[in-house]
Amino acid sequence: MTRTLDPDRLRSRDRMAFFAAVVCAVAGALIWILWVLPIVRSIEAAEDVPLGTTTVVDLEEGERVGIWASGISASLGTMECRAVGPDHDVRPQRGPSALSWDDVLWWMTPRPGFVQASQFTAAESGAHRVTCRDSLDTYDGRFLVAGDSIGQGSIGLGRTGGADFAQGTLLTAGAVMCPPLAVSLPLVILVRRLITGARGRRS
Repeated sequence: MTRTLDPDRLRSRDRMAFFAAVVCAVAGALIWILWVLPIVRSIEAAEDVPLGTTTVVDLEEGERVGIWASGISASLGTMECRAVGPDHDVRPQRGPSALSWDDVLWWMTPRPGFVQASQFTAAESGAHRVTCRDSLDTYDGRFLVAGDSIGQGSIGLGRTGGADFAQGTLLTAGAVMCPPLAVSLPLVILVRRLITGARGRRS
């Protein structure tokens, strides 16, 4: 006995799928326009300097930036960075989450080999001095200060909101998952309708 699906239920599923596709398309476009491309442009415009030197960047109060680095020291995790604000206080840094820009969006980085090592936020407006060095005084590398891909804080998801995901993780996942879903969902619905229509004509 062949099970016949309720046409109303199928139409309801199609509407939900189309709505999800639209949401994915809008979300994907916003993530790329407001997050991915600005970071790419900032990395491209930043000046990289060798480890052991200091670079000075002018930041606004509350502005969050990333420290990007390349070379053996950054790869081995022996690079240490220090960011000092205009008040001469050392700014705390935060490292990337489990799923970061470098895992899935590395191909968008305009400087080959550069990955984000950490981020910091300006406590007040003015010149911030950033110094990076190899803790072993052995390995070379370069670093620059540009846009931040890590994000600030986390968002609780799941049925109870108990599963926390870093902001950068969600944006990274959305950047690579939303565009394909926005395209594939309508295609799946179209194929399903064509198959259903062909079966209906044969019967």
